[in-house]
Amino acid sequence: MLIVTPMSPTEAARTVGCHQNSIYAALLSGELKGYQRTAPKGRWRIFPDDLAKWLKGE
Repeated sequence: MLIVTPMSPTEAARTVGCHQNSIYAALLSGELKGYQRTAPKGRWRIFPDDLAKWLKGE
């Protein structure tokens, strides 16, 4: 069984080499899929597969 751990916007930004504000902007616009456990002010979490799709422009 493969367990995939979601990452924070800061971790996602470090992974792809951009600023975390770019990640937040993509999340808020809906361009990047992510979730908040307690919206609207909860911490964002991003699954690696969703980050990879965003990078590919999907």
